[in-house]
Amino acid sequence: MTGFMGVVILAVGLVIAIWPQVAWYLRLGWRFKNSEPSGLALGAERVTGVVLVITGFILVVSSCASGNAERRWSEQFKEKLESGQVQEISIGMINPTVLNEEETNRMIQMIQDAELRPFDAGNSFGASNTGTITFKDQTRVDMVIMGPSGGIELHPDDAQSEYEIMSGSLKSWLKSYGN
Repeated sequence: MTGFMGVVILAVGLVIAIWPQVAWYLRLGWRFKNSEPSGLALGAERVTGVVLVITGFILVVSSCASGNAERRWSEQFKEKLESGQVQEISIGMINPTVLNEEETNRMIQMIQDAELRPFDAGNSFGASNTGTITFKDQTRVDMVIMGPSGGIELHPDDAQSEYEIMSGSLKSWLKSYGN
């Protein structure tokens, strides 16, 4: 939505900057019979147009950058999984259980095969279980199992949103793991 608004503001700003007399007429001139804008009025219109162009450009660029940042986090996360940087995966709220090597590899493979869909958990809380993926560089990603989204969620500290792991097989595996 920010990108769309940026394009609209950019287009309006270009029209005002290129044709300040038209912009002046649409804003004020239609109210008066046989009136002409002063040089100062045209200059002010042109400055307004340039400011709108800059604002629109910033909105367009920022909307592209934020989308890339989110995509970049999920790609970097999957690259860390693939390159064997996982130190351990633990499951459990009170006394977490550390998965053995076979279970860790199976879970990593299911996450790699799944889509990571960004979502905003907002102020929703609650889960049937939790977990943590700890990497060799000591960074961690918290997991919420059956949280607000109804699925397995990743809650990274360094990203703007949470991610749902879109995997029925992982969901089933984690349900059976807890029993």
